[in-house]
Amino acid sequence: MELSPHPSFKLSTSLFLLALVITEFLSLELHAQSLSNYNIPRVDTKPRIDGQIDQGEWSQAKRIPVNIETNPNDNVPAEVEAQALLMEDGEVLYVAFIALDPDPDQIRAFYRDRDSMWNDDWVSIVLDTFNDERRAFEFFANPYGVQADAIQDDVNGDEDESWNAIWNSAGQINEDGYVVEMAIPMKQLRFTPSETNQTWGIDLVRFYPRDRGTRIANNPRDRNISCYICQISKADGFANLTQSRNLEIIPTITSTAVENRNPAMAGWDSESPDAEGSLDVRWGISQDLYLNATLNPDFSQVEADSAQLDINNTFSLFFPERRTFFLDGADYFDTFERLVHTRNISDPDYGLKLTGKSGDHTYALLTANDVNTSFLIPRSLGSRVASLGEAESKVAIGRYRFDIFENSTIGALITDRRADGYSNTVSSVDAVLRPTDQDSISIQTMHSSSDYPTLIQSQYGQAASLSDRSQRLEYRHNDRRWDWRLGYTDMGDNFRADLGFVNRVDFKFVVATVGHTWRGESDDFFNLIRIALDYDRTQNQSGLQLEEEFEVFLNMNGPKQSFVSGLFGGSETYWNGKYFDEQFNQLRVGFTPRANLRLSALIRVEDIVDFANTRLGRSKRFGPSINYRWGKHLELNLDHTLQQFDVDGSRLFTANLTDLKTTYQFSARSFLRFTLQYTDNKRNQGLYVRSVQARTKQLTTQLLYSYRFSAATRFFIGYSDAGFQNDTYDAIEKTNRTVFAKFSYAWLP
Repeated sequence: MELSPHPSFKLSTSLFLLALVITEFLSLELHAQSLSNYNIPRVDTKPRIDGQIDQGEWSQAKRIPVNIETNPNDNVPAEVEAQALLMEDGEVLYVAFIALDPDPDQIRAFYRDRDSMWNDDWVSIVLDTFNDERRAFEFFANPYGVQADAIQDDVNGDEDESWNAIWNSAGQINEDGYVVEMAIPMKQLRFTPSETNQTWGIDLVRFYPRDRGTRIANNPRDRNISCYICQISKADGFANLTQSRNLEIIPTITSTAVENRNPAMAGWDSESPDAEGSLDVRWGISQDLYLNATLNPDFSQVEADSAQLDINNTFSLFFPERRTFFLDGADYFDTFERLVHTRNISDPDYGLKLTGKSGDHTYALLTANDVNTSFLIPRSLGSRVASLGEAESKVAIGRYRFDIFENSTIGALITDRRADGYSNTVSSVDAVLRPTDQDSISIQTMHSSSDYPTLIQSQYGQAASLSDRSQRLEYRHNDRRWDWRLGYTDMGDNFRADLGFVNRVDFKFVVATVGHTWRGESDDFFNLIRIALDYDRTQNQSGLQLEEEFEVFLNMNGPKQSFVSGLFGGSETYWNGKYFDEQFNQLRVGFTPRANLRLSALIRVEDIVDFANTRLGRSKRFGPSINYRWGKHLELNLDHTLQQFDVDGSRLFTANLTDLKTTYQFSARSFLRFTLQYTDNKRNQGLYVRSVQARTKQLTTQLLYSYRFSAATRFFIGYSDAGFQNDTYDAIEKTNRTVFAKFSYAWLP
């Protein structure tokens, strides 16, 4: 039974549906409301950013009460009081929060590295600088001034915490609570320059974590409206902002000394110490148009990715982007399907990126080279990573988006990657439409064409030339009590997105979900309970059913910031010519018994396919997690996963994964961190069809010191080593050790 029309009608059907929905929108008279609630004053004097409200320095500021509890209760007076003070001088936006607390000893605040203070008390300002109710800048600080920032993307429903701005903050705890001061340079923001007053969206938030995690704001939040930025207040001001030289020049010097060792041979082979320089430039051509350029970029990743268990898994794992050049303006390239994943550009010599917004038009261009070209080879039941070796490829990406109606968009994306004998081009048209406050429709239709050299054809069974279409369609409804979605995905067998993260093709997928949420008062034992039912079905392009699955979801929030998350269900799953009845039961629980201790655990018991041997097995997985702090400076994060997999009453494998991070945070600017990642896999060789190692271990350690002057001016020095063990060796054999140092400096002429 087919799940979609005949393939020859795929693209025309999607475009017809898109046109039909847009036509329906055009029949509506939708007018954006721009209600200005606050007037932000222009001042001539600058406050000192030290976490203290000195006499007179904030006297001209606009005072805004932050006193509405929006979660867990709905828009009730908050149990604690706070005020925000705002003013600007044409170059910098100044923000102060006075957060009162009846018991300052209970304030949860620790010295942490940037972007890691989410479990603390914190305050934030959210700025919709284009007033388009689609995208906003977020600036956070805890009571010690530890910073975090993010981009809120209401179109795609994402919050990107990887974005980093250069701004100043300070905080102090006092006998009445705490004070936070912020100074946000206007040139770190994007907006449409104007000689007259501008109107920006603005939200002021306080997070108050005690028995419950309480969100307090200056704006009420209507849960019957699914968008966030469309509900925040408006602020007038910011006229004729000073046109400064909006330029950042960031040179970086990286030095490494590396030793490698083959365990089968004696001694270490030392590489000559390697010192390299690189240069990044960020130029605000105007406040709504930015150019990023990089030469001989240092894309070395100083801090390790979080470890993931990769056993009895057929699909490639996802790791997020961390590199500075790609992060600025990254959300400009986002679409419903992840067609741009810049970690695929692994080793470029140069990069150039232009991102901007003019009125209703958002656009982005990126070009780079890559001297180490690799990409995913996806299939319907698995994926692999392929590489052209040291063959250099050229990369080009273009994105355009047009804002329509109150908060809907249509857009297009093109990605192109090519080398000698190799090319991959993807074109896409997408739309996010909101016919009501509770409903949204996401549509995307895509086409790819690819050519692969003989190396890829022979090693990965890939055809020389491929071309295919894919599409996604999803309807979502969210109100205070009910949520549901209907989704359809059709990924062509020969569709490839070599610059994205598309690790599965050759399938058609339909899904239907319905959920109901009960919201209690803050003093109820469970103040939130959600139960949802989900049905989905997957088949390949030839009509073979790959999976039919039914799931039940359970989410509950309780005292001590506790949560319970459950997943229960079963599926009929196809693998290697056979069908298997899988059953799964998963429970994730966590709570915060003390301000300095957070505990959580994952328990999963399931009947699941043993992919290596084509049979059904019994898997038990246990994953405890501990976050503990001694005082205000020392933190321990420990995550462990144990998986035991049995077949026919015997143990097939036991897998252990440990990820340990211990950090001493000297101040908000500097830390010393020790990281250990350890895996230990034991297999019963007699139960495997093919030859496997009975024991494999991997051990990676790192000692890292960091001092940060700002988000872009930072110094690192560290040591790391790595080793492994298999059946050949009796202990872990070290194979690499590295000493490294990195210094980047943000020059703002």
